[in-house]
Amino acid sequence: MADLLSAKSLVTITPAVFDYSNVGTAAGTTTVASYPAYVHTVTITQAPASGQVVLYDSAGTSATEIARFVMGTTVVSHIPRTFLLDVRTKTGLTVENGANVGAVISWGK
Repeated sequence: MADLLSAKSLVTITPAVFDYSNVGTAAGTTTVASYPAYVHTVTITQAPASGQVVLYDSAGTSATEIARFVMGTTVVSHIPRTFLLDVRTKTGLTVENGANVGAVISWGK
């Protein structure tokens, strides 16, 4: 048992550090990363009864859709609401949001 707990067998764990991008409430498209990135969470910070936030694996909106968050009365009644993704993109990260839908994306390289 002592051998299992020796200093040689311990692993150092470095905590994950994420950047964030605050996607405002004006409808539009935001390129968060133009290179492969790691998407940790999406937090919906403001939402009307309808609208959406869409994440793309791209430096634009013409590529693979990663996730689509469609607002509705269930989401709106639980704001802020965080969704855990923990996925890696292949080419980049772009976020498209509808009018009056705010979101914070936590991501890393």
